Amino acid sequence: MNDAPIGVFDSGVGGIGTLKSCLDLLDGESFVYLADRSGMPYGTKSGDEIEKRVDECVRSLLDEGVKAIVVACNTATNVGIAALRKKYDMPFVGVEPAVKPAALECKRGNVLVLLTPATASQAKFLSLLSRFDNGRMTIAPQRGLAEKIETHIDDIESLRCEIYDVLRRYRNVEGVVLGCTHYVFLKDIIRDFYGEKIKIYDGNDGVARRLKAVLEENDLLAAEGKHFIKFKVI
Repeated sequence: MNDAPIGVFDSGVGGIGTLKSCLDLLDGESFVYLADRSGMPYGTKSGDEIEKRVDECVRSLLDEGVKAIVVACNTATNVGIAALRKKYDMPFVGVEPAVKPAALECKRGNVLVLLTPATASQAKFLSLLSRFDNGRMTIAPQRGLAEKIETHIDDIESLRCEIYDVLRRYRNVEGVVLGCTHYVFLKDIIRDFYGEKIKIYDGNDGVARRLKAVLEENDLLAAEGKHFIKFKVI
């Protein structure tokens, strides 16, 4: 079982950044990445719809014989991960907006939190925000943005003008939290808009560290040797 792959899924390509962080930290592990293109986007769906799609993704990954699953989507984590942990006897690692590190590091200016409408409305996120909001966080749900990134993943530059229009509403910020894994693909555009002084936060490195800890706790770390990465689309 230790040499079995780790499953990673998202509603499309958004979780690729999460997968990369996991690969960088756990280069001896094998991975199966599942892109739920038919369920895209999650961010505008109801809770019941998201839970159904997430369960279908998990069952598809279980068919691949995975030993642990990373829910590489903020919306899916907020809505569905608790139900998954109750239903399936295996480790799950989720992702959440990097509100905590942004709050701790951004002491002077405002923090812009970009996320999906579904994540913004969930109790799990609101609880996180209540613990770390220092009164300078601006929550900015972006309807349809993840879907546009998915559609233009081969030409992210084509979204530059649209992203600049969004960011012009929030000029004076010290940090930007990318509360959707798809938004990681916009890092260069956001940095160009604000300049190098801006701090940009995503949860990918934290997910990788948590995954490693969970594997260690459950004695599931792979032995050194051959490993693979498989991509699957449903």
